[in-house]
Amino acid sequence: MAIQFLTDEWADAVTAAANSDEKFRTAATGHDVVLRVSVSGSPSSDNYYMHFSDGSLTVGIGAPPRTPDVEAEITYETNIELSRGALNGQTAAMTGQMKAVGNMMKMMSIGKAQDRLAELESGLDIDY
Repeated sequence: MAIQFLTDEWADAVTAAANSDEKFRTAATGHDVVLRVSVSGSPSSDNYYMHFSDGSLTVGIGAPPRTPDVEAEITYETNIELSRGALNGQTAAMTGQMKAVGNMMKMMSIGKAQDRLAELESGLDIDY
């Protein structure tokens, strides 16, 4: 059964996929980064967060548990491309498809974890 994109069920599925994957956990080890994402044009939630915490991930809908290290703004269409692994965050930022402010060094430090997360998320049955 497909999971609706940008819902609590989606957040739970992405969290579970990441935390059960050894490659993701290894890439996320040693990092503590909170990323808040605002999504324009979404039929579901218009914001969510990702908390990379020393080898684990928590994805949630709404406000993050603490002040985010990085805040990103993207369109729903760009978020779909990121979710499917057709686009990565660095390319999205460099091409103007994503606006990000905050601690860019922290953002870059989780690049490998984000790449692996996109691989995992693209394998989920998500209804966009």
